[in-house]
Amino acid sequence: MLGDKVTGIPNHELSNFMLKEIHEQPSVLVDIIEGRLSRDSNKLELLELNLSDQQLKSFETVLFIGMGTSLHAGMVGKLWFERIAAIKAESDNSSEFKDRNPILNKKTLAISISQSGETGDTLSAMKTAKESGATVLNIGNVEGSPASKFADHNLSMAAGKEISVAATKSFECSLLTLYMLAIKMGLARNSINSAAYNSMINELSKLPKMVTKILETKTQIEELCSYYYKYNHFLYLGRNLNFPIALEGALKLKEISYIHAEGYPSGELKHGPMALIDKNMPVVVVMSSDSFFSRNLNTVSEIVSQGGKVISVVSEDSDTRSNKADNVISIPKSSDLLSPLLTAIPLQLLAYYIAIKRGCNVDQPRNLTKSVPTD
Repeated sequence: MLGDKVTGIPNHELSNFMLKEIHEQPSVLVDIIEGRLSRDSNKLELLELNLSDQQLKSFETVLFIGMGTSLHAGMVGKLWFERIAAIKAESDNSSEFKDRNPILNKKTLAISISQSGETGDTLSAMKTAKESGATVLNIGNVEGSPASKFADHNLSMAAGKEISVAATKSFECSLLTLYMLAIKMGLARNSINSAAYNSMINELSKLPKMVTKILETKTQIEELCSYYYKYNHFLYLGRNLNFPIALEGALKLKEISYIHAEGYPSGELKHGPMALIDKNMPVVVVMSSDSFFSRNLNTVSEIVSQGGKVISVVSEDSDTRSNKADNVISIPKSSDLLSPLLTAIPLQLLAYYIAIKRGCNVDQPRNLTKSVPTD
């Protein structure tokens, strides 16, 4: 039975697993947060990690490796670890990483991300990292997977079973796990004080309700898709923490609707992509309330001036008067650090409803499988 109290929507509205899994996200986020935060002390506890604060403090660099959606999670993780844990970090596509000559050592923490734990390129990248002296931490969703057996340490993304090929709740849970790990490392390295820690934890406790609030806008997003589903090309833009979310939004759309979609950093628009802008190229601009908001407003204005159509994803406290986007999707106000966990949700719904209106099989898109054992 697809529908239950977890999803918050009745059975008859759940015609496939992807929509069910999108709506399961608040529930699994609650489970993760409650399972890793002490109710008495509000202390973050990653008991399964088996890495002491002293060990976390000993690392000098962090490397994130993954493919597709997992790569995008790692790209967000890289920025979180730099900003929260004040540690040098990089991210790489597993298939590229395994074929180069990376400079790693025992002071490197290599974090592999794979929902299935069976991705062939990621397993090869983990092997390359370990042979270079790095400590390998696997973040996966399947206990006993090849990745979990090979890694030195494991941390579950705890998304529960995900059936639809397009990753939704596993992406969100990967992000939450990485965010918590960044905070844990930040505490170990003394790069965040108690006030900053308490602020992040308090906001984190509100995350499930914020995600639920976004899911309640699904009717508005579905209505937008009644107009946009006819287009065959999309561009997604974002800055900093929301650039990987733009990549993920584009990936979701192309995976399940077969629409050509690309993600770019917003600042890259004038370095080529602007030539593509016309009335036939809708642009999704991910622009939560952060230090980049005014620059994103300028980007929207430039696109509109060239005849482009814009869907902007903004925080509900944003200045809508200056926003020239054709359509606006609002998300709850949050810190810029937490924003990727929110901006990802409307992009999942956007891809879902466009695909449904194009008559696509969202659970089993053509030519794709849930795990990719070989390249």
